[in-house]
Amino acid sequence: MNERTAKNYSLILKNVFEYLPSRVLIILNSIIIIPVFAHILDTKQMSIFLIAVQILNIMLTCTFDWITKAVLRFHEKYRFKGRLDTLFSTVFWISIIAYALIFLAYFLFKDIVLNKFAINNLTFLLTIFLVIPCSIRQFLYQILRIRNQSKLYTFSILFYQLGFIALFLTIYQLLPNAGAILIAMNIAIFAIDFYILRSLKFDFKPRFSLNKSIALEVLKYALPLIFTNTCYWYVLNIAKFIFQNGQEYLNTAIVGTAWMLANSITPFLTVFLFASFPVIVKQFELKRQFKLYFTNIIQLYCFIFIPLVSIFCFYSKEITELILPEKYAAVAYIMPFLALSGFLHELMKLINIKYHLKIKTYIEMLIAGLLAVLSYFLNTALILKYAVVGAGIAQFITELLLVLVNIFTGAKNLDYINYKSFAKTFIIVFLIGFGSFLALNNIDCHSIIKISIFIGIYTLICFGFRKRILS
Repeated sequence: MNERTAKNYSLILKNVFEYLPSRVLIILNSIIIIPVFAHILDTKQMSIFLIAVQILNIMLTCTFDWITKAVLRFHEKYRFKGRLDTLFSTVFWISIIAYALIFLAYFLFKDIVLNKFAINNLTFLLTIFLVIPCSIRQFLYQILRIRNQSKLYTFSILFYQLGFIALFLTIYQLLPNAGAILIAMNIAIFAIDFYILRSLKFDFKPRFSLNKSIALEVLKYALPLIFTNTCYWYVLNIAKFIFQNGQEYLNTAIVGTAWMLANSITPFLTVFLFASFPVIVKQFELKRQFKLYFTNIIQLYCFIFIPLVSIFCFYSKEITELILPEKYAAVAYIMPFLALSGFLHELMKLINIKYHLKIKTYIEMLIAGLLAVLSYFLNTALILKYAVVGAGIAQFITELLLVLVNIFTGAKNLDYINYKSFAKTFIIVFLIGFGSFLALNNIDCHSIIKISIFIGIYTLICFGFRKRILS
């Protein structure tokens, strides 16, 4: 490993470790809260909660995700020009317009949602109201990333989780259904937004004007992201809505629970993009060469996370039996497909940074659209034949194709990754994990002990050969 590569890995790990405590908190929340919900709520209420969360996600995807991403993308550019107030004012008024569109969508699609997905009007309204605190929090979190205030970010997540759990357990005594979760989320997120605003001492004062040139630049960059992220949301969630529309509430709950457990490590996966994106954009704006840096990020991503994803692939049955009720036994069969899908989805996001740097997000949009259409046919055919297992297979195939198509798409000016180095790291780490699993397969011991031994052996071998794997 040469000196430049070693420095890259040191910088990447420094950025990642600053946000790692917050990721651990999010993972613990998923591991604890989802099984608790599965035990407390009946399958119908669990399915309603999972569908409500995805409705919230699609509303944020279509309105505020792209707005906050634009803040992150253009902050350095307008900071260099001394025009941050103008940027923030423009983004503020775009956000106001976006939220007005959400209420319009509520009135237009209310009957469809209530009739097809077993959601009552109170639950739908609570989901709509959640958009306000969630969008504010997204914006504030981008500012924290830009300012590199990782401690405040971590503390805000800790306070939110403790407050949310306490509120849910209290409200559930009065309202024993999925609505209790949404009310608790509304209150807790509003409280955290207020806490971050006070801590940041954010002195921005919105102007009653919208800068046309900045608005056009933001929209040119971000509007394709709406369609792109909607397609990604569709790929990740179509199966749940198919089952819910067919009143197969247990299958909705199984697929949703399997996804949330298999991707409980997603916060670890996303920390690479979360911590690295501002650094990459800054290097790009300063006209620095960073192909090696970019490649090293993806190599390190594979080196760290293939072992973690392997746990959910090789030991899905043990995990399911350990933490879920017996009626969720089918989770074990689809968890490997969904764990691999989550890993590939975040890998794709890293690879697709190339489109964001050159403001060519329309390329990503076109690919996402084509694969979303394919996902529909895959889910329709495979769910009909294999039920929940078919849903897992369809999602895995779609995510694999998304990665492969994006790897092979792009002109030379989008080539920021050495795919030969990436492939070498991927293959070696995978083979080490598969070999470790086969070596331990016949050992008869408690599942927790077996998983712990697997992680230990896998980690030691990878660490011992890290220079060869990451070079």
